[in-house]
Parts: sequence; structure tokens; C-alpha cells
Amino acid sequence: MADLGYVGSGLLTPRRKPPGQERSTGDKAANRSVNTLRAAVERAITHLKNWKIFATRYRSPLSRFALATKTVTALAFYAKDW
Repeated sequence: MADLGYVGSGLLTPRRKPPGQERSTGDKAANRSVNTLRAAVERAITHLKNWKIFATRYRSPLSRFALATKTVTALAFYAKDW
């Protein structure tokens, strides 16, 4: 998923407005769906970047990256319950 800056790159993007015309109702609904999903993903990434391990260069062995990701995600969900 990407924003309009990535149109034509093969990623899922919103539909552009045709020159001199308005978007159709179907295009507006499709854009709303794409933007809703993209916003949720961007919020999740931003939330994980609040943990310094993802905001900077990852310096541990790459074999432990998946474990670090799962741990930080679990801690983030646990912290929301408080």
C-alpha cells in the first residue's frame, strides 16, 4: 500500500482524480478503503517506532529481529491495557 506518490509502481494506491473531472462515487469509496487500511498500517509502524529499537538502526544479530519485533509488539499491546 502506498500514497499517490507511488502510482504506477505496482503498489496498491488510491485512484487519481481525472483531469478536469470529479472522482466517481466508486472511486471515492475505493480511495476511502485504501486510505483507511494505509492509515492503520502507518499508525502501527509509528507506534512501533516509539520503541527506540525500531526508530534507529537495528544493531543486534539479524536472526533475533523477528523475536525483537514480536516482543515489542506484545509489550505495546500489553501497555495499552493499563
